[in-house]
Amino acid sequence: MASDKMVELVKKLVQRTVEGKVPWEQTESDGVFQAAFPGYAVRIFSRLEENRFDYVLCLFNEEGVKIEEVTDVDLRDKIPAAFLIMKEMHDAARRKAMGVEEALDRILAELDKEN
Repeated sequence: MASDKMVELVKKLVQRTVEGKVPWEQTESDGVFQAAFPGYAVRIFSRLEENRFDYVLCLFNEEGVKIEEVTDVDLRDKIPAAFLIMKEMHDAARRKAMGVEEALDRILAELDKEN
């Protein structure tokens, strides 16, 4: 079960991620996205666990050591629809890290040009 502070962190991180206010970046691992904060970083990814996908959020210290991990399963007692919320955060983090919005804006601008 997740601590109350971890639940608070997930809720705020989801909200700020959806608002586009978290600096998510790609990592060396496919499907893993990281946001750096002073002295710490968070990573989000999905993994196959017992024939189901789980979303995982990990906290790392400044040395890159994992200090905490929480999954949507750990959160479901305290956050309704934890799987969907973590999926939404992962999807938004991916879009931000991969520059999807910028790509769409540029392609749409090209398509809107009159020739």
